[in-house]
Amino acid sequence: MQLRTQLKTLYQRLEDAGLRPNSDDIETLDIPLPSDAPQDAVADRGMFRALAETLKEQIDAIHDTGCTIKDVEEGLVDWPTMHDGREVLLCWKYGEQKVAHWHELGSGFAGRRPVSELGGSSN
Repeated sequence: MQLRTQLKTLYQRLEDAGLRPNSDDIETLDIPLPSDAPQDAVADRGMFRALAETLKEQIDAIHDTGCTIKDVEEGLVDWPTMHDGREVLLCWKYGEQKVAHWHELGSGFAGRRPVSELGGSSN
């Protein structure tokens, strides 16, 4: 989430300079800036690219653990578990001290319920 905040700041500065990234594709950041681009914009673009690559690597590492990031802005993460023979999702939100909620596959954040309802088999 900290990287995302830094990226948003850099994006805004690049946009203000008329040089905002025009795609979510990191590779497009390899396209050279105009030769008359301000030096600070060149530096911001390089930092933006490096942070975007780092964010992508961190998201991939989280996904490799079996988790799914549901909302980067809110810091919502789900991961599957089995309860009573069916798959449900454990749910964590940035700032929570522990995993304390779960929800059915189709219900999302609005359907969160306390993990205690699972009877300890998925804790």
